Amino acid sequence: MTPPDVCVTYATPRRGTPSTASFRRWTAAALGGARHRQSAELSIRIVGAREGRNLNRRYRGKDYATNVLSFTADLPRGIPSPLLGDLVICAPVVARALRGP
Repeated sequence: MTPPDVCVTYATPRRGTPSTASFRRWTAAALGGARHRQSAELSIRIVGAREGRNLNRRYRGKDYATNVLSFTADLPRGIPSPLLGDLVICAPVVARALRGP
């Protein structure tokens, strides 16, 4: 298997968030059993609470920030593409969950 091509964008301060290298390792581990003829592509965007809330409201109709939103690559049938999709991770929500109740 060809290693996945992972693009990580930080739209919030990086302090306390995992490194791009960590996201790449985790993606490779998650796709370890999958077979791809060409490199799989995944975009990961780390956002703050405002953007997380706006995206959740726009795409799910929920007016709050959630930890993770996922979007599959919605390409027309028959068009081969290594694009897996996009993940949006809301850093403050994930951090709050890690701290516990």
